[in-house]
Amino acid sequence: MCHLIDRFLTYNNYLTEVASNCTIARQKLKSFQPNLVILDINLPDDTGLNLCEEVCETNAMVVMLSSMSENSYILEAFSKGADDYITKPFDLQILQARIEALMRRGSNNITSTIRKKSIFLDNLIIDFYRREVVLNNRLVLLTALEFDLLYFLANNPNRVWDRAELIAAIWHNNNYEGDDRKVDIHIGRIRKKIGDVNGEFIKTVWGRGYMFELSRSNAVKLAD
Repeated sequence: MCHLIDRFLTYNNYLTEVASNCTIARQKLKSFQPNLVILDINLPDDTGLNLCEEVCETNAMVVMLSSMSENSYILEAFSKGADDYITKPFDLQILQARIEALMRRGSNNITSTIRKKSIFLDNLIIDFYRREVVLNNRLVLLTALEFDLLYFLANNPNRVWDRAELIAAIWHNNNYEGDDRKVDIHIGRIRKKIGDVNGEFIKTVWGRGYMFELSRSNAVKLAD
């Protein structure tokens, strides 16, 4: 069942990872940092209800998918933070529709959950309060939109954002149906201005979108 869902979602352009138990799932939560988790209750090494609470702490959304159809299980899942509950047997297209509905709802709330802070890297400072970017002690001149885009990515690092999510967050347009290549154009300008031609900070994830990567090589300090 797990691999069936994986193949179906991958075919429909979702980037997925599979975990066969809670131990592997906890590891992947740190490395993969998903936007949404599909979770069963009966797992080999722990209950999915316990894992649901941990997933919710990462701000990922949770769809419970279980053969447990009793109201007590459904109510407990929602009390643990689940966003939706689907009982087996189920239809893959209905599952996809539920996921897409949750993702739309999540993108509508992206900007409301951002914690405001300034970001200090080894040679790059993104000052939220002054709305300034300093590279190697020199001020980088960004447009207001370029700053908003760079700050949003840096303030939500190590997660892939697709173009539609960035348009919703930066352009505040949740129903945009035009050419989303304008995201690529602005990313290109930002990279040029901050000397990120090789993608040291802003990574392109082909077929998905962009990610601001924080690692040991560009250690970060956050300041409220």
